[in-house]
Amino acid sequence: MANENAIRNLIRIEDKSNPTLFRALQLMIDDLYTVHNKVFPPKVIGGVDQGGIIKPLGAVQNFNGVAYPDNLRLDWDDLPGAFRYHIKMGSDWDTAKHIVLTATDVANVDPVWLNLVYGTYQFLIRAMNLESELGDSAAATLIIPTIPPPELAVEVVVSTVLLRWTVPASAWRVDHYIIYKDNVPIGAINGTFKLIQEQVGGSYGYSVEAVDIVGNVSTRSATQVVDLHDPSEFEFVDELQADYTGIYDHTQSLVIDGLVGVLGPIWPDKTWEEHYVDFGFISPQDQVDKGYPLYWQPAYNGVGSYEEVFDFGQIHEELSIVIDYNKQQLYGSTNITTEFSYSDDGITYTTPVVGNGALAPSFRYVKIKWIFTNIDDVSAAFISNLKVVLNVTLTIDSGSIDCFATDAGGTLVTYNKVFTGISSVTATAATSLQPLYAVCDAVNKDNFRILVFDSSGHRINSTIDWKARGVI
Repeated sequence: MANENAIRNLIRIEDKSNPTLFRALQLMIDDLYTVHNKVFPPKVIGGVDQGGIIKPLGAVQNFNGVAYPDNLRLDWDDLPGAFRYHIKMGSDWDTAKHIVLTATDVANVDPVWLNLVYGTYQFLIRAMNLESELGDSAAATLIIPTIPPPELAVEVVVSTVLLRWTVPASAWRVDHYIIYKDNVPIGAINGTFKLIQEQVGGSYGYSVEAVDIVGNVSTRSATQVVDLHDPSEFEFVDELQADYTGIYDHTQSLVIDGLVGVLGPIWPDKTWEEHYVDFGFISPQDQVDKGYPLYWQPAYNGVGSYEEVFDFGQIHEELSIVIDYNKQQLYGSTNITTEFSYSDDGITYTTPVVGNGALAPSFRYVKIKWIFTNIDDVSAAFISNLKVVLNVTLTIDSGSIDCFATDAGGTLVTYNKVFTGISSVTATAATSLQPLYAVCDAVNKDNFRILVFDSSGHRINSTIDWKARGVI
């Protein structure tokens, strides 16, 4: 184990860019310590001079615990003469929970394993000399505050409700969000955007709460109430995914956890080595000491964007355009807005509008710009699954009519609404003591006819309920 410190220093470069790999290597080295201690058992009495040539050590200095999105970072000043450092969680050393035994001056610990829910936690550290004697104890306090509510924004596109919310500040990374309708949970989602299509018009209240990786639940957002009047349906027409070959401005294409997306706002046109050198960092620890713990920091303190044109291959008319994407806040706070325009020829576009969807009268091309806005140089966000969905909006019309067997060609039904096209028409008997069959015929955008038959195939009189779906 003579090269222990050298090995630790070689892998420390990974703790910023790849904390998971760093943690795996750290655990592997700790397993080697276990084997070493079985062969060469250390002394078990700590903090007491056993008469050797080395005196027990004092307390380490500047012991701190910092919560990062996916790990707890414990660090301290290296103590001359220290062979290892023993860390526990608790207020009393004898009863505190063992956390890690390490030779470096930093330790990354899984907050899920420690179950660091809301509250205040104390960590203790003692340095060990070459004779395995533990020195004086030093303490660090970690406070996990409650997560504030996400800020929920609601937009209505015809009969579909578009919910979008911000990522609240939290000690640990937010894992998912729970969506409520009228104070009843209706599902969970990992992103910050949700489309909800209501089948019946009325007043609905929506809210959302965040849940972090440890299981802490945020305060629920303020309820946003919307009124939906005419029941409508969306019928899927087409969908295009981004190819990420568009225009980047203070943004960059990146792959995170296998997902292709856009990172921003950042300083563009630099390799990570150039970024590191340009800001004068002389070591990874120097970057951390200057207040930039993540490898892409400092970020660009301003506005960045990504713009892409989606070609649907043919001209569509009277379709709803819906913009969808997932957002992951990597650090700090970044506001994402979208603006879009559309065109028949790819040359002349409509005036850009800000929003996530609209009904478009005619288009083939849709140009979308995702705009990233930072208020400081430590923030950045990652958006993925960028796509455009086309739907035809089907409005529902319904009624009841008395049908007569003597009506030539069937009983004429005229719609209550003015349609430009009809998708489907259904008709059922209102009440009947025998099986009846209602047949819809001569369906067009203005009216249709109903013929009612009994089980013998004879036309009869009956009251019929009908429903039509079409485009207005």
